Amino acid sequence: MEDENKQKFLNNIHVVLVEPKNPGNIGASVRAMKNMGINHLRLVNPVDYRDDDEQKKMGYRAQDIVEKSKVYPSLREALGDIHVSFLATRKAGKWKRDFLYPEDAAALMAQHAHKEKIAVIFGREDSGVTIDESQLANYFIHIPMAVGYPSLNLSQAVLVVLYEVFKLMGTKPPLHFPKNAPQKEFKRLYDNIWSLNKALLIREPEKGLFHRSLKRALNRAHWTNADLAVFDRFCKQVRWFIANKTKDDFKDEYAEEEL
Repeated sequence: MEDENKQKFLNNIHVVLVEPKNPGNIGASVRAMKNMGINHLRLVNPVDYRDDDEQKKMGYRAQDIVEKSKVYPSLREALGDIHVSFLATRKAGKWKRDFLYPEDAAALMAQHAHKEKIAVIFGREDSGVTIDESQLANYFIHIPMAVGYPSLNLSQAVLVVLYEVFKLMGTKPPLHFPKNAPQKEFKRLYDNIWSLNKALLIREPEKGLFHRSLKRALNRAHWTNADLAVFDRFCKQVRWFIANKTKDDFKDEYAEEEL
């Protein structure tokens, strides 16, 4: 019964590999997934891998995961129906802070996975993820390593994180809270706020400080579909007001207040 409960939770974990270049790394990663009971793999613009001999060799007895794997043109699309995202990265920076150790990230996943889809994201072998891609993550995972050589092979990083997930999954009491909105709903809100900025004639570059800070702020909060709908409607109402109200309308309203 305990194993069934653990597997139920693990079924909501999705591994996402961003533009993997080596079929062997994909094979070794799916074998690590198989070892830890995780069966859902998503890849963003990967190298050809399904029939590659090196992939099959490294992914021995894990080809069922390869057969069911899904390919996406961008990380945003890969996360479209995901509720909570964790990005494993060793690079800190202005837009990547508040790192969790793998065991702490796994504890959070264990509390969310009873009813939400969780993504564990691993970046490119040579360059990780871009700043814009990092903005799609809710949390960042840091794997501690010896200072002399702070770098892991892709499949090694996958195994380290998923081992902690496997250990804790099904052992933590689930949190009782409304389900997070999926990532695709956030894009609609970003776009609406951005359109509102333009309507207000606020000059801000599309990938400037405000735009990136907005994404980071929204992704750090717990937002339900209902929460997003409220702000979505607010942005639309303000845009309508700007487009339809005239100076004469304002004069009439001020006159009514004075009376």
